[in-house]
This record gives sequence, structure tokens and C-alpha cells, in this order.
Amino acid sequence: MKFNGFDKYSRTKTYKAHNMIVKKLETEEPAPAVIEDTQELPQPETGYINVAVYTALGALPVRDAVVTVYTIDENGDENALYHVVSDMNGRVPMMEVPVTYDPDDPLQSEEFYFSTYNMRVQAIGYYTTNIIDLRVFPGVATNYRVILIPVMQGGSEEESQTFVIPPTTVDISNE
Repeated sequence: MKFNGFDKYSRTKTYKAHNMIVKKLETEEPAPAVIEDTQELPQPETGYINVAVYTALGALPVRDAVVTVYTIDENGDENALYHVVSDMNGRVPMMEVPVTYDPDDPLQSEEFYFSTYNMRVQAIGYYTTNIIDLRVFPGVATNYRVILIPVMQGGSEEESQTFVIPPTTVDISNE
């Protein structure tokens, strides 16, 4: 949405760019580089996570909610990739995360590959929400609308709710 020429989300002036080819130049192609005795490693691609935080069955945005995207290493330790805070509209900046694919791994599908991450959403006066095994696909922005539940009188914010995204038949190719 634009307001007075400014993009609502990035607060920067929007602009239009037109691509015109003026003249095509003929150049010789450079010789390909020779790589000797090096194994080509799989290159990570990136995927994106968009999060909006609400309450009251999605009717009201939650401001100042902390969204943490993390992985769990083989020792069981959390490795945070992002700690971001929601704005007055309940939105956080888009998060870019790596999505890896190893073509030499026979258990990974070339057609459907993704990386999994975990997300925790916390706000004062609300129960914490954990989302486990959220999938991020290369070149795709995955949108999450998180609904926080207010802490009941006499309740504790330390209580939480956890959602585990169940595997699908596509996940079999990634195991």
C-alpha cells in the first residue's frame, strides 16, 4: 500500500524503473574457469518467512511481540537466526533464511526440498506460542499468522502452547 508515494512497510520512497535496451554489444565469451580436484559443494538458496501477530481471533494486531526463528543443533542447543519485534500492525520484517539441498543425498527430492526451522512468539500479557518444524522452500515467502492468547487472570506467562507441523508425504523425500 502506498501513501503519498511512500511504501507503507519499508518507509522508503517507491519508484518505477523502465528497462530499455539502447544498443546490444557483441562481446566474446570468456573462457570457462578450470577447477581442478575440488568437490563442488551444494549451494544454499534462500527462502523467506513473513509473520503477523494478532489476538482476539485475528481481529487485533499485537505490538512489540518478539518473534524468534531458530534451529536446534545436534547437542540440543538453540541457534537463533532472528529476534525481531512486531510493529503497531503486528508485522515483523521479512526474514531471509537459507534453504539447503544436497544433490548427492538420495533421501532428498529434487522437486520438493525445504529446510525446517522453529519459531517462538512472545509478548507481555500473552501465552508464548511455539511453532516447530515450519518449512521454508527456496525462493518462496511463507506467511504465518500467529494468534496469541491473553494470559488469564491468575495464569502465568511462562505457560505456552506448542504447534508441531506434522510431516506430509513430501517429507518422506527429505528424511
